[in-house]
Amino acid sequence: MKMCKVVLVLVMGLVVAAPVADAGVVAISLGIRETGTTEPIGGNGGAAGGIEWIDLDGQSLTLDGTWQRFVFNFGSAPVTAFAGATANSVLDGTRGTIEHIRIRNVEGVTEPITLWIDDIVNSVTGAGDVFVTDFEGYDADVQVIFRQPSFSGSTASNLVTPPNFSGVDNSVAYAGNASYRVEFQFVDDVDTRWLRLTSYGAPNLPNPAIDFGPDSSLSFWMMGVPEPTTMLLLGVGAVLLRRRR
Repeated sequence: MKMCKVVLVLVMGLVVAAPVADAGVVAISLGIRETGTTEPIGGNGGAAGGIEWIDLDGQSLTLDGTWQRFVFNFGSAPVTAFAGATANSVLDGTRGTIEHIRIRNVEGVTEPITLWIDDIVNSVTGAGDVFVTDFEGYDADVQVIFRQPSFSGSTASNLVTPPNFSGVDNSVAYAGNASYRVEFQFVDDVDTRWLRLTSYGAPNLPNPAIDFGPDSSLSFWMMGVPEPTTMLLLGVGAVLLRRRR
């Protein structure tokens, strides 16, 4: 039996229980570039070196309008080579950058997707939890860390454009007042389609340095919805009807 999630929305001053059925799921992974940087956490750690995937397709974001936490433990999560001559399915060294977040269409979602990212934290032994960013203090729609979805040539052909947006959202947040909003759509329902949401040369906080030693981790919060659920969550839409593969 399929489960139905109930979201409380405000419609013309009344709280209404709106069901969001079969919201869909995308797989979330982390792409790390082994640059060997000495920059402080969050600084520009460069764009040279092999790229490894951490916990490839091992975590899932349910597109149901709730905040969900993702944690990548570098000492225990599986490592898979992605790109570059030195990529070898091993984390070489202890310092590098967040190269991208990998978003794979494991359930064949064909609707446009909006997702939000907040509170990116690098936990390092001896230094505690260090914020890479919480997206506070930036103007709306400014790019911070992540480029627009079509930017990476690795996955541009997997997407329909528009939608094609990434920028700070000062109206939605896990904590505080701001998060980062991304809008995209996969070209079809093939479950190998994926998005490389890259940090390469972003206008603000490009190629952010992190520590990926065996006792370190990276975490962030994400929330996602297939459209037109955003309108429903704002209290002006109808019940989402989603087509499954």
